Amino acid sequence: MKCARVAGPDTMRAAQLDLLIRRIGGLRGLAWGVADFGEDDLFPEEAAVMTRACPARRAEFAAGRQAARRAMARLGLDPTPIPMGPDRAPVWPDGIVGSISHAQGLCLAVVARARDVLSLGVDVEGDAPLTAELIPEICLPEELALLPDAARPALATRLFSAKEAAYKAHYPLASHVFGFHGLAVDLTEGRARFTDHPEVAAIPPESRMDLPLRQATGGGLILSLCATPARAPSH
Repeated sequence: MKCARVAGPDTMRAAQLDLLIRRIGGLRGLAWGVADFGEDDLFPEEAAVMTRACPARRAEFAAGRQAARRAMARLGLDPTPIPMGPDRAPVWPDGIVGSISHAQGLCLAVVARARDVLSLGVDVEGDAPLTAELIPEICLPEELALLPDAARPALATRLFSAKEAAYKAHYPLASHVFGFHGLAVDLTEGRARFTDHPEVAAIPPESRMDLPLRQATGGGLILSLCATPARAPSH
């Protein structure tokens, strides 16, 4: 039995996200959806994996699924369960790729057909400075060298968000977990590149491709997107 549906996402915050999505813009075949943490409308098989979850985790999970179904509806797809895999990542319907992110009580999902996009990663963060002790855990020395001292904590958060999006897009392609120093991000160029850090040494060289990035900020939010294009068929 599914849970009762409640009102749609908070209008003001959803409008802020919509503005950032339009700033990201220009990518073919993407569909977006937004939901509040209060929206709890799960299929039975989804609810089953949340029976022991704390209320906050269930709220996050449910809103993410609702956002994903709203995005899929924009592709003309009927509502369908989106189970959680053994690695806790969403299991998308055949022929669909997607990503989900959570921030400040909202969930954002982006989906596409696999014929158009190989893999997706999205991240939403509050646009607040990172604490000093976290910055070297997120940023490489060469990345920090490019950041003005006064703006470093705020810009480090933007690098964090970009790396999160790039990681999410790459993980389905190689199923390899790695940390923040495995990627070097250039937001001006819109690209994440793999480093020679030991934590990415196990990733096959052919899977260490450059990852395209787009980022928009505004209204106290950061939106980062990594959309890897579908590979052309071989002849």
